[in-house]
Amino acid sequence: MQYRLAHKTMAITSIQDIHHILTKRHELLRATRDFFYERGYLEVETANLMATAPPDPHIDPLHVQISGKGPFFLHTSPEMGMKKLLRSGHRRIFQVCKVWRVEDHQEMHNTEFTMVEWYREGTYREAMHETEDLVAFIARRLLHPVPQHLLPPYPLHELGEVFLKRMGFDPFPLDRGAFFDALRERGFPGIDDRDDWNSLFFKALIQEIDDAIRSPRPSLVAGWPFSISTMAKRRDDNAAVVERFELYIDGLEIANGYTELVDPAQQRERFEEDNRQRAGMGKRTFPVDETFLNALKTIDTSCAGVSVGLDRLLMALLEKKTIGDVIPDRLLV
Repeated sequence: MQYRLAHKTMAITSIQDIHHILTKRHELLRATRDFFYERGYLEVETANLMATAPPDPHIDPLHVQISGKGPFFLHTSPEMGMKKLLRSGHRRIFQVCKVWRVEDHQEMHNTEFTMVEWYREGTYREAMHETEDLVAFIARRLLHPVPQHLLPPYPLHELGEVFLKRMGFDPFPLDRGAFFDALRERGFPGIDDRDDWNSLFFKALIQEIDDAIRSPRPSLVAGWPFSISTMAKRRDDNAAVVERFELYIDGLEIANGYTELVDPAQQRERFEEDNRQRAGMGKRTFPVDETFLNALKTIDTSCAGVSVGLDRLLMALLEKKTIGDVIPDRLLV
């Protein structure tokens, strides 16, 4: 009898948890849409199923076969589809959708997750401020009272400066050999002769830089490497970096945004370089989406785009430990 009562209590608690998360997800989605409606954005939809995919070396799409035909690919973000829509003349568009990436179900990852992505006139600077406003807007809807640390403005860190303060050098002026030597001289663990520049960067980022910017207060990190930012515009003051930022909350990446590269010739070169990297890693390569490149020719003003992982944002705002705590399907397992 005691076992059955305990089991019943656990079930009631579980149902209450699911009820709570479903309510908060509803509030999150409604707040997200209200934010963009109030700012004059047009809500759009793009295809989830694609004939090709962006050849990002570090993001892999799910493959789909349809009646023996394919492969087709589930989109890893709606970016390419949405940029094609910019030729319609609408300059402020947004979309809330599911996206898929080849990732195991882990504490911070899920194969299928929910994203809001938007495009607007201007640069990554305006997009950063709008991202701050979005997070604060959602926090006010979900949390009563809103913790003061969630209200903007948020601190802005330049990656080169964080490296210099934390590790004693700025990696961006360095080639691969000099970067490797700088890390080895400091006794940095886990690097070897097979690592290229990007691998060295990600290892340093994960092992050192993430801790340097970790804080419950949201923070913005700008000045990302050109070599890992395929669709972002180079910065005028430093060709090694791009006009890109990320938003972090307590060490968790929530948002990624940048001034868009709208030069089709440069974009083709970057896609080709990404495919060469994928081939070198033993991964599938992807045909260049010619319709996408043609659409870039029609964008005649500066524009910026941002994507926000809504599951992670909800996780951070509710102070949950894993992304599975805010995804109902994982709560039901």
